[in-house]
Amino acid sequence: MPSIEVNGTRIAYDEAGNGPVVMLLHAGISDRRMWSEAIPGFTRDFRAIALDHRGFGDSPIGPDAFCWTADLLGLMDTLGIEHAHLVGVSMSARVAIDLALAHPHRVDRLVLVGGGLEGWAYAPEMDEADEAETKAVEAGDLDTAAWAQVRFWLDGPERTADDVDPELRRRVFEMQRHAYEIDDPSAELSWLVPEYRPRLGEIEATTLVLAGSLDRTDMRRIAPVLAAEIPDARYQELAGVAHLPPMEDPEGFVSVVRPFLMGA
Repeated sequence: MPSIEVNGTRIAYDEAGNGPVVMLLHAGISDRRMWSEAIPGFTRDFRAIALDHRGFGDSPIGPDAFCWTADLLGLMDTLGIEHAHLVGVSMSARVAIDLALAHPHRVDRLVLVGGGLEGWAYAPEMDEADEAETKAVEAGDLDTAAWAQVRFWLDGPERTADDVDPELRRRVFEMQRHAYEIDDPSAELSWLVPEYRPRLGEIEATTLVLAGSLDRTDMRRIAPVLAAEIPDARYQELAGVAHLPPMEDPEGFVSVVRPFLMGA
């Protein structure tokens, strides 16, 4: 497992393949391991790099203010990557948008999966889930908090736990619980472009916006809005998956994303 010193911490990453670079950016309930089954599908044509954002997996968060986008840039600079395709899932869709706006020349094509949207009026269930998670974490009940996130995001609103592969649920639970364990609430997150929605029309990268057909209602509604507000963007719904398509159906995910990155 290689890692590189970036902005006062060590950023862990995996890479495989040769060719144009695609940076695979994980969701907030996972880490770089969410790409384990999907990476082989990219390596025929790309140099695929999956990293742990600080505070996830093997990348310590550190006690100071931080910026995931700045860390991504630092990793790219250290690896000698001038520009790359970005595939961002959930919270990492925000990271990908941040880089595409702040440094457009560093981004080739952009794939946004299950991302949120600044200023969106989210359903009460989202706030309720956040409050329950915060309460459990503050009480030190990390198991309860992690399983609740698995149920909310991985299972989604239309499936029960019995409908989802138990091994997949266990893997997501372990990644989420580990993130709680290494978190430092005093570390403050910042962005290169703090208010991004008014600037979505400035994105230059050709963009594909994806959402799982079984994801939360807000995520399914946001995706076509993002595609409408970003120039040269298209929207596609992925059938039979919820919030983590690269884990739930890696082959199906690659079959959609790979041709797009190749210019289709």
